[in-house]
Amino acid sequence: MKQASSHISDRMPSLNNQLKQEVELYQTAIDDLQAIFDNSYDVLYVADGKGKTLRVSSACQVLWGEEPEDLIGKSVYELEEKGIFQPSATRIALEQGKKVHIIQRTKEGRTLMVVSTPIRDSEDNITRVVNASRDMTESHKLEEELNEMKMLIDGYRNQLSRPGTNSQDKLIYRSRSMNDIISILPRLGTVDSTVLITGDSGVGKEVVANYIHENSPGDDNPFIKINCASIPEALLESELFGYEQGAFTGAGKKGKAGLFELANEGTLFLDEIGDMPLQLQGKLLRVLQEGEFMRIGGQKPIHVKVRIIAATNQNLEEKIKENLFRRDLFYRLNVIPIDIPPLRDRKEDIFPLIQHFLEGFSSKFNMKKVLSQDVINLLEEYSWPGNVRELKNIVERIVVISNSQEINLETIPSYIKDSFVKQKKSPLIFHEDRGSNGSESIIPLKEAVMQTESHFIQRAARQCSNLTQMAQLLGVNQSTVSRKMQKYGLLDKE
Repeated sequence: MKQASSHISDRMPSLNNQLKQEVELYQTAIDDLQAIFDNSYDVLYVADGKGKTLRVSSACQVLWGEEPEDLIGKSVYELEEKGIFQPSATRIALEQGKKVHIIQRTKEGRTLMVVSTPIRDSEDNITRVVNASRDMTESHKLEEELNEMKMLIDGYRNQLSRPGTNSQDKLIYRSRSMNDIISILPRLGTVDSTVLITGDSGVGKEVVANYIHENSPGDDNPFIKINCASIPEALLESELFGYEQGAFTGAGKKGKAGLFELANEGTLFLDEIGDMPLQLQGKLLRVLQEGEFMRIGGQKPIHVKVRIIAATNQNLEEKIKENLFRRDLFYRLNVIPIDIPPLRDRKEDIFPLIQHFLEGFSSKFNMKKVLSQDVINLLEEYSWPGNVRELKNIVERIVVISNSQEINLETIPSYIKDSFVKQKKSPLIFHEDRGSNGSESIIPLKEAVMQTESHFIQRAARQCSNLTQMAQLLGVNQSTVSRKMQKYGLLDKE
């Protein structure tokens, strides 16, 4: 035993030295990390699994305008509510349960790029959230200036090349069905495949065709449009394919180039293709297959490279059965089919379209008009048989004839209001609940407040694409919207 004790005693100085060295190494590592933490140009931030601030680097003084000791112990929800930063990356990471990258604004007027990373324990619970925030203010300003310059150049170019383009005719949408359609359009700009756009009259088929052309490499080349239903059959062929001198009585002495020649290297939009006469369908098919045609009275083929976008509000497959449309032409046109749903099936798009047209016509007529909530409710519930075209016309009408800054129900055409009477349907947001004896039912005030909050949050969610827009629409902070949605079970669960 004495011998063993003697060995341990002999080794003690060595063990003590080893432990001392390890402690010194750990302390050095901690000091190094603290130095990095305190001297980092970025804001380094750590919160617990409930969003309470645990540590924050001294860079927060410059980027957030707050001392570290004033932030430690406070919830990110509270900090976001005070406007120290918007939105909270920690809150979003906790809500989504995954690493997120966001652009954040601070009360100091800075733009930060924030990476927020949740840290999980062995049971997969989030115990920490670590953020790194990089100041992008100057880069963001330069990017905005570059984008503004690019938009200005594009605007001048569009005004010069297409002076008749209506600035109000652009893609405005918020519905999932339209988002699915729009998401594929950029890919169509990289190819010259034929596109067939279908949908009810007034849904915006020409707007989609414009978008496809303007987002293609050949957007500086001609974009020629023709409505096949508006031109008499006898003239349509000469409009499309042109004619040689003396081809028929009344023909010009020098002949005439058709729209296919004018659209060479560009796009030809054939609207209402379902009304094209059968005899011209064969000639169109040859252009699609061979890339050539002959003018009326011509003797030699003319070669062209033209992208075809066709549109119709008719069921072409039914017209094929009735022998009014060629099946082989349908297959050549229907390479990329795009079917635009009617406005009544995508009500989420009504409000943003109203706002877009309202701003456009208010600016055009040098007026400042707003819609009452009753008018918005009525227009959102109307079925819009004329689709976007009808909506645009109605907004123009009520902007022009309204005598006050706020447009109220008296200005709305009677046929729209009457449609609800015929359907025995109220356009108002709330409907009275009545008991079995016919009297109005009463619910506790607290429950009524909760129902009202939930109702308007759901309406805002349908009208907006993100929490920032919802918060602006409802007049509250994003953290408030997030908490309320969580309270009422309105957050998407993945």
